[in-house]
Amino acid sequence: MHFMPSPPTSSHPGSEAAELASMSMELLAAPHLTQPVGYFAPEDAESAWLEHLEDVLLSLVHIASVDAFQTWIYTSGQGGNADARDAEWLRVRSRFERGVDWSGLEQERVARWYRQLHIFLYPFYYIEYGIAQIGALQIWRNSLDDPKRAVARYRDALALGAVRGLPEIYHTAGARLTFDADGIGELVQLVESEIGRVRAKLPSGEGLSSPERRVANGS
Repeated sequence: MHFMPSPPTSSHPGSEAAELASMSMELLAAPHLTQPVGYFAPEDAESAWLEHLEDVLLSLVHIASVDAFQTWIYTSGQGGNADARDAEWLRVRSRFERGVDWSGLEQERVARWYRQLHIFLYPFYYIEYGIAQIGALQIWRNSLDDPKRAVARYRDALALGAVRGLPEIYHTAGARLTFDADGIGELVQLVESEIGRVRAKLPSGEGLSSPERRVANGS
């Protein structure tokens, strides 16, 4: 394969657009995971799809936590205090991650932010993943109604490179930059509905139904 050098103005569209491309592809490829087109046997494909959908929701929780935590570090005046950082991480985590019993595992819960290298090396570079995931979910939602058109719009957006601004790239892909509760809530409900559909087809016990599984995934 040969690559032609791109002009500096169009060489990189930014992380929010680049991650939109990869996260959307993960969702758009889901119907094609099963043999003979894909790699998985039918039941394994359903399990992989379920795990991916659950990870999408868990990742949004973690992204929100990391962004809020970093904001506190740089604006509170207490970011240089180690004990205050740990206490704030637990407060932020409790705000976004609900329904998980961490009794007896408080230190493990605190330690989650220690291994998030973005906090140490790339301040405020993490919310891009959330922006892109919300856009990717919109593209996936479009594909449920008209797969061919959704893929065509996705490819049109990729073709823009970096010669258009982020809102136009998202609009071309069939998404919008949204941070409102109603818009995100609708997408979360759609994912939860799909999770319920897939779980109903699998043996009981599949999916992230226990705190142990969530801890194992580092959520």
